[in-house]
Amino acid sequence: MKSMIRKAGRQAVSVVNFEAMNRVPPLKGLREARGEIVPGMTNIWYEYVPACYDPGTPLPLVIQLHGGGNDGRRWADYTVWHEMAERKGLIIVYPNSPDYECWTCGQRDIQYLYDLIQLLCKKYTVDESRIFMQGMSNGDQMTLAFTMAHPEVLAAAGYATGPSDEEVLDGDLPTGPLPIIQMRGETDINWKLTPETPDIYENRYHMNDLNREIWQPVNGAEHCLPTLSIEGKDNFLYYPGEKAPIINWEIASMGHREPVYGAQVFWDRLYSGCRRENGEPVVSQPDKPITGEDNTVLIAMGSHLAYRKNGTIPFGRPVAGAARMFLPAELPHFCPVKTGEMCETEVLCAPAEFFAAVFNAVITYEDAGDTCVLTFPEGRHVILRSSAVLFEDNGEFRALQKPCVLLCGTFFVPVGELCQMLFGSHVSMADDVLCISDHYAVLGRYTARVIRKLLGGEMRPRIRT
Repeated sequence: MKSMIRKAGRQAVSVVNFEAMNRVPPLKGLREARGEIVPGMTNIWYEYVPACYDPGTPLPLVIQLHGGGNDGRRWADYTVWHEMAERKGLIIVYPNSPDYECWTCGQRDIQYLYDLIQLLCKKYTVDESRIFMQGMSNGDQMTLAFTMAHPEVLAAAGYATGPSDEEVLDGDLPTGPLPIIQMRGETDINWKLTPETPDIYENRYHMNDLNREIWQPVNGAEHCLPTLSIEGKDNFLYYPGEKAPIINWEIASMGHREPVYGAQVFWDRLYSGCRRENGEPVVSQPDKPITGEDNTVLIAMGSHLAYRKNGTIPFGRPVAGAARMFLPAELPHFCPVKTGEMCETEVLCAPAEFFAAVFNAVITYEDAGDTCVLTFPEGRHVILRSSAVLFEDNGEFRALQKPCVLLCGTFFVPVGELCQMLFGSHVSMADDVLCISDHYAVLGRYTARVIRKLLGGEMRPRIRT
Protein backbone atom coordinates (compact mmCIF):
# COMPACT_ATOMS: atom_id res chain seq x y z
CA MET A 1 0.00 0.00 0.00
CA LYS A 2 1.35 3.42 -0.92
CA SER A 3 1.66 6.08 1.71
CA MET A 4 -1.02 8.74 1.39
CA ILE A 5 1.06 11.28 3.28
CA ARG A 6 3.52 13.16 1.17
CA LYS A 7 6.73 14.24 2.82
CA ALA A 8 6.88 17.96 3.33
CA GLY A 9 9.99 19.93 2.59
CA ARG A 10 12.15 21.65 5.23
CA GLN A 11 11.84 18.78 7.67
CA ALA A 12 14.69 20.16 9.81
CA VAL A 13 13.20 23.67 10.02
CA SER A 14 10.79 24.66 12.79
CA VAL A 15 9.29 28.01 13.71
CA VAL A 16 9.17 28.71 17.44
CA ASN A 17 8.34 31.74 19.56
CA PHE A 18 11.67 32.44 21.26
CA GLU A 19 10.18 35.45 23.07
CA ALA A 20 7.90 33.11 25.03
CA MET A 21 10.73 30.77 26.01
CA ASN A 22 12.00 32.21 29.26
CA ARG A 23 11.01 29.56 31.76
CA VAL A 24 12.39 29.85 35.29
CA PRO A 25 12.10 27.40 38.21
CA PRO A 26 8.55 27.22 39.64
CA LEU A 27 7.61 30.15 41.86
CA LYS A 28 6.10 28.78 45.07
CA GLY A 29 5.33 30.67 48.22
CA LEU A 30 4.76 34.11 46.67
CA ARG A 31 2.18 36.05 48.68
CA GLU A 32 0.11 39.05 47.67
CA ALA A 33 -0.10 41.96 50.12
CA ARG A 34 -2.29 45.06 50.04
CA GLY A 35 -2.38 48.29 51.96
CA GLU A 36 -2.81 52.02 51.73
CA ILE A 37 0.67 53.42 51.38
CA VAL A 38 -0.06 56.20 48.93
CA PRO A 39 -2.90 58.15 50.62
CA GLY A 40 -6.30 57.27 49.18
CA MET A 41 -4.93 54.36 47.15
CA THR A 42 -4.87 50.59 47.63
CA ASN A 43 -1.33 49.52 46.86
CA ILE A 44 -0.40 45.95 45.93
CA TRP A 45 2.93 44.18 46.29
CA TYR A 46 4.14 40.59 46.32
CA GLU A 47 6.39 39.08 48.99
CA TYR A 48 8.65 36.08 48.82
CA VAL A 49 9.94 34.97 52.22
CA PRO A 50 12.42 32.06 52.24
CA ALA A 51 11.76 28.87 54.19
CA CYS A 52 14.72 29.66 56.44
CA TYR A 53 13.12 32.87 57.76
CA ASP A 54 13.28 33.12 61.54
CA PRO A 55 12.04 36.32 63.22
CA GLY A 56 15.09 36.11 65.44
CA THR A 57 17.52 36.40 62.52
CA PRO A 58 17.56 39.52 60.30
CA LEU A 59 17.61 38.86 56.55
CA PRO A 60 18.58 41.14 53.64
CA LEU A 61 15.72 42.68 51.65
CA VAL A 62 15.63 43.06 47.86
CA ILE A 63 13.06 45.31 46.18
CA GLN A 64 12.47 44.31 42.53
CA LEU A 65 10.81 46.90 40.27
CA HIS A 66 8.96 45.82 37.13
CA GLY A 67 9.19 47.60 33.79
CA GLY A 68 6.55 49.54 31.90
CA GLY A 69 3.57 47.48 30.76
CA ASN A 70 4.10 45.01 33.58
CA ASP A 71 3.35 44.52 37.28
CA GLY A 72 4.95 42.91 40.31
CA ARG A 73 3.20 39.55 39.96
CA ARG A 74 4.05 39.04 36.31
CA TRP A 75 7.59 40.31 36.79
CA ALA A 76 8.22 37.71 39.50
CA ASP A 77 7.89 35.04 36.80
CA TYR A 78 10.82 36.48 34.83
CA THR A 79 13.55 36.25 37.47
CA VAL A 80 15.26 33.70 39.67
CA TRP A 81 15.30 35.96 42.72
CA HIS A 82 13.07 33.48 44.53
CA GLU A 83 15.73 30.80 44.00
CA MET A 84 18.41 33.18 45.24
CA ALA A 85 16.17 33.92 48.23
CA GLU A 86 16.17 30.26 49.24
CA ARG A 87 19.89 29.77 48.61
CA LYS A 88 21.14 32.99 50.20
CA GLY A 89 18.44 33.75 52.76
CA LEU A 90 16.79 36.85 51.27
CA ILE A 91 13.37 38.48 51.40
CA ILE A 92 12.25 39.56 47.92
CA VAL A 93 9.43 42.05 47.28
CA TYR A 94 7.85 42.89 43.92
CA PRO A 95 5.69 46.02 44.22
CA ASN A 96 3.11 47.13 41.67
CA SER A 97 3.57 50.71 40.51
CA PRO A 98 0.89 53.06 41.89
CA ASP A 99 -0.18 53.93 38.35
CA TYR A 100 -1.30 51.23 35.96
CA GLU A 101 1.78 49.33 34.69
CA CYS A 102 3.96 52.43 34.87
CA TRP A 103 6.30 54.18 37.28
CA THR A 104 6.08 57.99 37.00
CA CYS A 105 9.45 58.35 38.79
CA GLY A 106 8.19 61.46 40.60
CA GLN A 107 8.13 62.34 44.28
CA ARG A 108 4.93 60.36 44.96
CA ASP A 109 6.46 57.11 43.67
CA ILE A 110 9.72 57.78 45.51
CA GLN A 111 7.81 58.27 48.76
CA TYR A 112 5.73 55.16 48.08
CA LEU A 113 8.83 52.96 47.85
CA TYR A 114 10.41 54.66 50.87
CA ASP A 115 7.28 54.02 52.96
CA LEU A 116 6.94 50.45 51.65
CA ILE A 117 10.48 49.68 52.81
CA GLN A 118 9.70 51.10 56.26
CA LEU A 119 6.54 48.96 56.44
CA LEU A 120 8.44 45.80 55.44
CA CYS A 121 11.09 46.48 58.08
CA LYS A 122 8.33 46.51 60.70
CA LYS A 123 6.56 43.46 59.29
CA TYR A 124 9.68 41.28 59.02
CA THR A 125 13.03 41.07 60.74
CA VAL A 126 15.03 42.83 58.05
CA ASP A 127 18.76 43.45 58.16
CA GLU A 128 18.41 47.20 57.59
CA SER A 129 22.08 47.50 56.71
CA ARG A 130 21.45 45.25 53.69
CA ILE A 131 18.52 46.59 51.69
CA PHE A 132 18.81 46.53 47.89
CA MET A 133 16.74 47.86 45.01
CA GLN A 134 16.79 46.90 41.35
CA GLY A 135 14.62 47.67 38.36
CA MET A 136 14.25 46.87 34.67
CA SER A 137 13.47 49.44 31.92
CA ASN A 138 10.89 51.82 33.43
CA GLY A 139 11.84 50.14 36.73
CA ASP A 140 15.46 51.08 36.02
CA GLN A 141 14.36 54.71 35.75
CA MET A 142 12.37 54.40 38.98
CA THR A 143 15.35 52.83 40.74
CA LEU A 144 17.52 55.72 39.59
CA ALA A 145 15.00 58.29 40.82
CA PHE A 146 14.83 56.59 44.23
CA THR A 147 18.56 56.04 44.60
CA MET A 148 19.41 59.63 43.70
CA ALA A 149 16.98 60.85 46.38
CA HIS A 150 17.55 58.20 49.09
CA PRO A 151 20.89 56.44 48.69
CA GLU A 152 21.14 56.32 52.48
CA VAL A 153 18.37 53.68 52.62
CA LEU A 154 20.20 51.13 50.47
CA ALA A 155 23.38 49.08 50.60
CA ALA A 156 23.57 48.87 46.77
CA ALA A 157 21.36 49.17 43.71
CA GLY A 158 21.03 47.59 40.28
CA TYR A 159 19.69 48.87 36.99
CA ALA A 160 18.78 46.95 33.83
CA THR A 161 18.22 48.23 30.29
CA GLY A 162 16.44 51.49 31.08
CA PRO A 163 18.83 54.46 31.29
CA SER A 164 17.32 57.91 31.71
CA ASP A 165 18.05 60.77 29.32
CA GLU A 166 18.93 64.41 30.08
CA GLU A 167 15.31 65.51 29.88
CA VAL A 168 14.22 63.02 32.55
CA LEU A 169 17.20 63.74 34.83
CA ASP A 170 16.61 67.48 34.52
CA GLY A 171 20.01 68.28 36.02
CA ASP A 172 19.44 66.22 39.20
CA LEU A 173 22.40 64.41 40.75
CA PRO A 174 22.71 61.70 43.42
CA THR A 175 22.69 63.07 46.96
CA GLY A 176 25.21 60.55 48.26
CA PRO A 177 27.45 57.62 47.28
CA LEU A 178 26.02 54.17 46.58
CA PRO A 179 27.51 50.97 45.12
CA ILE A 180 25.74 50.36 41.81
CA ILE A 181 25.70 47.89 38.92
CA GLN A 182 24.25 48.97 35.58
CA MET A 183 23.30 46.18 33.18
CA ARG A 184 23.07 47.20 29.51
CA GLY A 185 22.16 45.18 26.43
CA GLU A 186 24.43 45.75 23.45
CA THR A 187 21.50 45.94 21.03
CA ASP A 188 19.10 47.79 23.34
CA ILE A 189 18.70 50.78 21.02
CA ASN A 190 14.98 51.59 21.05
CA TRP A 191 15.22 55.30 21.77
CA LYS A 192 14.14 58.08 19.40
CA LEU A 193 14.94 56.10 16.26
CA THR A 194 13.69 57.03 12.81
CA PRO A 195 14.45 55.56 9.38
CA GLU A 196 16.86 58.48 8.93
CA THR A 197 18.79 57.96 12.18
CA PRO A 198 22.45 57.82 11.04
CA ASP A 199 23.76 55.89 14.06
CA ILE A 200 21.13 53.71 15.71
CA TYR A 201 23.36 53.04 18.75
CA GLU A 202 24.47 56.58 19.62
CA ASN A 203 21.40 57.87 21.51
CA ARG A 204 21.19 54.88 23.83
CA TYR A 205 24.94 54.63 24.37
CA HIS A 206 25.07 58.33 25.20
CA MET A 207 22.39 57.69 27.85
CA ASN A 208 24.45 54.79 29.20
CA ASP A 209 27.41 57.16 29.54
CA LEU A 210 25.29 59.78 31.27
CA ASN A 211 23.76 57.34 33.77
CA ARG A 212 27.21 56.15 34.81
CA GLU A 213 28.85 59.56 34.80
CA ILE A 214 26.35 61.15 37.21
CA TRP A 215 27.51 58.64 39.84
CA GLN A 216 31.24 58.91 39.26
CA PRO A 217 31.87 62.18 41.17
CA VAL A 218 29.77 61.25 44.21
CA ASN A 219 31.24 57.72 44.32
CA GLY A 220 34.78 59.03 43.94
CA ALA A 221 35.27 57.21 40.64
CA GLU A 222 35.93 60.17 38.35
CA HIS A 223 39.60 59.55 37.69
CA CYS A 224 40.03 55.79 38.09
CA LEU A 225 40.52 53.40 35.19
CA PRO A 226 38.02 50.53 35.16
CA THR A 227 39.01 46.91 35.64
CA LEU A 228 38.03 44.95 32.52
CA SER A 229 36.69 41.40 32.50
CA ILE A 230 34.91 39.68 29.59
CA GLU A 231 33.38 36.30 30.35
CA GLY A 232 31.56 34.89 27.35
CA LYS A 233 29.08 37.59 26.35
CA ASP A 234 29.18 39.27 29.78
CA ASN A 235 31.36 42.39 29.59
CA PHE A 236 32.25 43.92 32.98
CA LEU A 237 33.89 47.28 33.69
CA TYR A 238 34.54 47.76 37.41
CA TYR A 239 35.24 51.32 38.62
CA PRO A 240 36.57 50.95 42.19
CA GLY A 241 35.64 54.43 43.47
CA GLU A 242 36.98 55.91 46.69
CA LYS A 243 33.54 55.86 48.34
CA ALA A 244 31.63 53.23 46.36
CA PRO A 245 32.17 51.12 43.22
CA ILE A 246 30.37 51.32 39.90
CA ILE A 247 29.98 48.24 37.71
CA ASN A 248 29.04 48.51 34.05
CA TRP A 249 27.73 45.15 32.83
CA GLU A 250 27.04 44.79 29.11
CA ILE A 251 25.72 41.65 27.46
CA ALA A 252 26.75 41.22 23.82
CA SER A 253 23.85 40.64 21.40
CA MET A 254 21.18 41.26 24.06
CA GLY A 255 18.44 43.81 23.44
CA HIS A 256 15.86 45.40 25.72
CA ARG A 257 15.48 42.80 28.43
CA GLU A 258 16.90 41.72 31.77
CA PRO A 259 18.77 38.40 31.58
CA VAL A 260 17.01 35.57 33.32
CA TYR A 261 20.18 34.87 35.33
CA GLY A 262 20.48 38.52 36.32
CA ALA A 263 19.78 37.91 40.00
CA GLN A 264 22.82 35.63 40.21
CA VAL A 265 25.10 38.28 38.73
CA PHE A 266 23.71 41.19 40.73
CA TRP A 267 24.13 39.24 43.94
CA ASP A 268 27.46 37.56 43.22
CA ARG A 269 29.22 40.55 41.69
CA LEU A 270 28.06 43.31 44.04
CA TYR A 271 25.23 42.91 46.56
CA SER A 272 26.86 40.05 48.46
CA GLY A 273 29.71 42.34 49.50
CA CYS A 274 27.68 45.46 50.37
CA ARG A 275 26.17 46.88 53.52
CA ARG A 276 25.54 50.30 55.03
CA GLU A 277 26.98 51.20 58.43
CA ASN A 278 26.61 54.51 60.24
CA GLY A 279 25.01 55.95 57.13
CA GLU A 280 27.96 55.12 54.85
CA PRO A 281 28.31 52.36 52.25
CA VAL A 282 30.73 49.61 53.25
CA VAL A 283 31.99 47.30 50.50
CA SER A 284 33.87 44.08 51.12
CA GLN A 285 34.74 41.34 48.65
CA PRO A 286 31.58 39.95 47.01
CA ASP A 287 31.05 36.28 46.25
CA LYS A 288 32.55 36.69 42.75
CA PRO A 289 34.70 39.83 42.57
CA ILE A 290 35.61 41.38 39.23
CA THR A 291 39.39 41.23 39.38
CA GLY A 292 40.22 41.64 35.69
CA GLU A 293 42.08 39.35 33.33
CA ASP A 294 45.76 39.42 32.44
CA ASN A 295 45.08 37.45 29.26
CA THR A 296 42.42 39.65 27.66
CA VAL A 297 43.74 42.58 25.62
CA LEU A 298 41.90 45.24 23.62
CA ILE A 299 43.30 47.52 20.94
CA ALA A 300 41.51 50.30 19.07
CA MET A 301 42.00 51.65 15.59
CA GLY A 302 44.05 54.85 15.71
CA SER A 303 45.57 54.17 19.14
CA HIS A 304 49.12 53.11 19.99
CA LEU A 305 47.91 51.74 23.36
CA ALA A 306 46.42 48.41 24.44
CA TYR A 307 44.02 47.96 27.37
CA ARG A 308 44.61 45.06 29.74
CA LYS A 309 42.94 44.44 33.09
CA ASN A 310 42.95 47.96 34.55
CA GLY A 311 45.52 49.91 32.59
CA THR A 312 47.01 50.85 29.26
CA ILE A 313 50.13 49.43 27.60
CA PRO A 314 51.98 51.38 24.89
CA PHE A 315 52.99 49.22 21.95
CA GLY A 316 53.95 51.71 19.26
CA ARG A 317 54.65 55.31 18.34
CA PRO A 318 51.71 57.74 18.34
CA VAL A 319 50.12 58.11 14.89
CA ALA A 320 52.73 56.20 12.83
CA GLY A 321 52.77 53.24 15.19
CA ALA A 322 49.05 53.16 16.02
CA ALA A 323 46.78 50.28 15.12
CA ARG A 324 45.50 50.72 11.56
CA MET A 325 42.62 49.33 9.54
CA PHE A 326 43.66 48.06 6.12
CA LEU A 327 40.94 47.87 3.47
CA PRO A 328 41.10 45.72 0.30
CA ALA A 329 41.58 47.53 -3.01
CA GLU A 330 38.65 47.42 -5.41
CA LEU A 331 40.08 45.34 -8.24
CA PRO A 332 38.39 43.50 -11.11
CA HIS A 333 37.97 39.78 -10.51
CA PHE A 334 36.80 36.88 -12.65
CA CYS A 335 34.09 36.07 -10.09
CA PRO A 336 31.25 38.63 -10.30
CA VAL A 337 30.08 37.95 -6.73
CA LYS A 338 32.07 38.78 -3.62
CA THR A 339 32.14 35.88 -1.17
CA GLY A 340 34.23 37.35 1.64
CA GLU A 341 37.36 35.58 0.40
CA MET A 342 40.44 36.62 2.34
CA CYS A 343 41.61 39.24 -0.18
CA GLU A 344 38.16 40.87 -0.15
CA THR A 345 37.97 41.61 3.58
CA GLU A 346 39.44 44.27 5.86
CA VAL A 347 41.75 43.73 8.81
CA LEU A 348 42.90 45.66 11.89
CA CYS A 349 46.68 45.47 12.23
CA ALA A 350 49.09 46.61 14.93
CA PRO A 351 52.86 47.07 14.92
CA ALA A 352 54.87 43.94 15.64
CA GLU A 353 55.90 45.68 18.88
CA PHE A 354 52.48 44.66 20.17
CA PHE A 355 53.92 41.20 20.79
CA ALA A 356 56.80 42.67 22.81
CA ALA A 357 54.47 44.78 24.94
CA VAL A 358 51.80 42.14 25.54
CA PHE A 359 53.60 38.77 25.22
CA ASN A 360 57.18 39.77 26.16
CA ALA A 361 58.52 38.69 22.77
CA VAL A 362 61.96 39.83 21.65
CA ILE A 363 61.79 41.50 18.22
CA THR A 364 64.54 41.74 15.66
CA TYR A 365 64.37 43.05 12.10
CA GLU A 366 66.30 41.88 9.05
CA ASP A 367 66.44 42.75 5.35
CA ALA A 368 66.01 46.51 5.90
CA GLY A 369 62.92 45.89 8.00
CA ASP A 370 61.20 43.54 5.53
CA THR A 371 61.63 40.55 7.86
CA CYS A 372 60.45 40.54 11.47
CA VAL A 373 61.55 37.83 13.89
CA LEU A 374 59.57 37.23 17.10
CA THR A 375 61.16 35.16 19.85
CA PHE A 376 58.77 34.37 22.70
CA PRO A 377 59.88 33.66 26.30
CA GLU A 378 59.28 29.91 25.95
CA GLY A 379 61.62 29.86 22.93
CA ARG A 380 59.04 29.89 20.14
CA HIS A 381 60.55 31.40 17.00
CA VAL A 382 58.27 33.16 14.48
CA ILE A 383 59.48 34.75 11.22
CA LEU A 384 57.17 37.21 9.44
CA ARG A 385 57.80 38.93 6.11
CA SER A 386 56.27 42.10 4.73
CA SER A 387 53.85 41.85 1.80
CA ALA A 388 53.48 38.13 2.54
CA VAL A 389 50.96 35.81 4.16
CA LEU A 390 53.65 33.15 4.50
CA PHE A 391 55.37 32.90 7.88
CA GLU A 392 57.49 30.40 9.77
CA ASP A 393 56.55 29.00 13.17
CA ASN A 394 59.45 27.11 14.74
CA GLY A 395 60.71 26.23 11.28
CA GLU A 396 57.31 25.15 9.91
CA PHE A 397 55.76 27.10 7.03
CA ARG A 398 52.27 28.41 7.73
CA ALA A 399 50.06 31.09 6.19
CA LEU A 400 47.92 33.95 7.43
CA GLN A 401 44.81 35.11 5.59
CA LYS A 402 46.15 38.66 5.51
CA PRO A 403 49.72 39.77 4.78
CA CYS A 404 52.00 41.75 7.05
CA VAL A 405 52.50 45.30 5.77
CA LEU A 406 55.63 47.48 6.02
CA LEU A 407 54.42 51.07 5.98
CA CYS A 408 56.41 54.21 6.80
CA GLY A 409 58.94 52.23 8.82
CA THR A 410 56.34 50.31 10.85
CA PHE A 411 55.89 46.56 10.42
CA PHE A 412 52.13 45.96 10.74
CA VAL A 413 50.84 42.50 11.67
CA PRO A 414 47.26 41.11 11.60
CA VAL A 415 47.59 40.51 15.33
CA GLY A 416 44.19 38.95 15.91
CA GLU A 417 44.70 36.20 13.37
CA LEU A 418 48.30 35.57 14.38
CA CYS A 419 47.25 35.19 18.04
CA GLN A 420 44.59 32.72 16.95
CA MET A 421 47.15 30.66 15.04
CA LEU A 422 49.93 30.80 17.63
CA PHE A 423 48.00 30.63 20.90
CA GLY A 424 44.47 29.50 20.02
CA SER A 425 43.16 32.88 21.16
CA HIS A 426 39.52 33.87 20.94
CA VAL A 427 39.17 37.05 18.88
CA SER A 428 36.15 39.34 18.60
CA MET A 429 35.63 42.77 17.08
CA ALA A 430 33.21 45.60 17.85
CA ASP A 431 33.19 49.05 16.28
CA ASP A 432 36.87 49.06 15.29
CA VAL A 433 38.05 47.71 18.66
CA LEU A 434 39.68 44.28 18.71
CA CYS A 435 39.55 41.90 21.68
CA ILE A 436 42.09 39.08 22.01
CA SER A 437 41.59 36.63 24.88
CA ASP A 438 42.72 33.22 26.04
CA HIS A 439 39.07 32.22 26.57
CA TYR A 440 35.64 32.67 24.99
CA ALA A 441 35.05 36.41 25.17
CA VAL A 442 32.68 38.42 22.98
CA LEU A 443 33.31 42.16 23.02
CA GLY A 444 30.18 44.32 23.17
CA ARG A 445 29.86 47.59 21.29
CA TYR A 446 29.26 49.69 24.37
CA THR A 447 32.27 48.25 26.20
CA ALA A 448 34.27 48.92 23.03
CA ARG A 449 33.06 52.53 23.11
CA VAL A 450 34.24 53.02 26.70
CA ILE A 451 37.65 51.43 26.08
CA ARG A 452 38.13 53.28 22.79
CA LYS A 453 37.70 56.61 24.61
CA LEU A 454 40.24 55.58 27.23
CA LEU A 455 42.72 54.57 24.52
CA GLY A 456 42.14 57.66 22.41
CA GLY A 457 41.17 55.52 19.43
CA GLU A 458 38.93 56.18 16.45
CA MET A 459 35.79 54.64 14.98
CA ARG A 460 34.62 54.91 11.42
CA PRO A 461 31.04 56.17 10.87
CA ARG A 462 28.60 53.30 10.87
CA ILE A 463 27.14 52.44 7.50
CA ARG A 464 23.43 51.68 7.58
CA THR A 465 22.43 48.44 5.92
